[in-house]
Amino acid sequence: MRFVHISDLHIGKRLREASLEADQEHILRSIADIATGVSADAVLIAGDVYDTSTPNVDSVRMLDRFLTDLTDRGLEVFLISGNHDSPERLGFGSRMMEHGHLFVSGVFSGTTDRHTVVRGGEEVDVHLLPFVKPVHVRRLHPDEDIQSYDDAVRVALSASDIRDGVPSILVTHQFVVSGGASPRLTESETMHVGGTEAVDVSNFDMFDYVALGHIHSPQRVGRDTVRYCGTPLKYSKSEAKDGKSVTVVDVTADGVDITTVPLVPLRDVRVVRGPLEGLIAAGKDDPGRDDLVFAELEDDAMDAMSRLREVYPNLLSLEVPRRSPDGSDADPWDGRTAGPPDTEALFRAFFLSRTGREPSEAQMDILRECMEAVR
Repeated sequence: MRFVHISDLHIGKRLREASLEADQEHILRSIADIATGVSADAVLIAGDVYDTSTPNVDSVRMLDRFLTDLTDRGLEVFLISGNHDSPERLGFGSRMMEHGHLFVSGVFSGTTDRHTVVRGGEEVDVHLLPFVKPVHVRRLHPDEDIQSYDDAVRVALSASDIRDGVPSILVTHQFVVSGGASPRLTESETMHVGGTEAVDVSNFDMFDYVALGHIHSPQRVGRDTVRYCGTPLKYSKSEAKDGKSVTVVDVTADGVDITTVPLVPLRDVRVVRGPLEGLIAAGKDDPGRDDLVFAELEDDAMDAMSRLREVYPNLLSLEVPRRSPDGSDADPWDGRTAGPPDTEALFRAFFLSRTGREPSEAQMDILRECMEAVR
């Protein structure tokens, strides 16, 4: 039996205030095409369907179109809530939706929700565990000692109905570690995960495959069959070099095989770096000039943002990389001082660490005028 594993759609997300609506519509259609192209039986969506717990109307309609497209193609769909989602909103009407082969687990029910996929006399059990905190599990298991996220997931899974002889898949959305080693993070999710949320991979030993959501880079955790599939789009500058894909999971009598199918975005997210005139010259012939671009400038130039936008209309940010006077990427700046601070000396050191050169006297005069106004 074949499953497509996706997660962290973050429908409604903006990148540095740039709308991604067209990009998300494109990638969701691509996912549906891939699912039917590989003859999948079902799609697993491991949480963070929306980017916020109160999605706007356009985001709700986009998800509705996507799920309708999948079910119209004869695919069964299994969906859980993530930490960005509202469990109650996402789970509304879930019992009724099951008649249309859409299975939603928004609110934690005390254990995993088990559903069975049947194809040609073969069965695979799909267990759904939405994002849980210790307080969620403690409320339904008051006699258990639940202090940590690891405790919460262990107790939530302990009541799972695992059938002998039937392959089992778990779809969940947690921060999973292996032997204390954390998964690789990007700047997209570092605000939402941390050591206190850690759940050890050993909690999932009873499952043949674990479809994880929460982390934005595709990777295994502990074993090949416990996997983060990653986001379908790049949602931060730190993901510019990442390759996004759909994870395809084949469950057979001999075990589980995993492959990936690359996703091609409507617009890529890229970082361009160099002196202003060089970036402008290269941008004029760049076939990806409509991509979402982060620029790192290696020299000083007047009106750099507006000039760069003439060749990169979707320029998201412009910055000068931090570097030391010798041109390295080291950052010698240290704001600590012994004794009363010398404002001008601190500013000179800060400016030097960021630009690799001393500020001009005209720039120092601006600082002095500001400081006088403050005084």
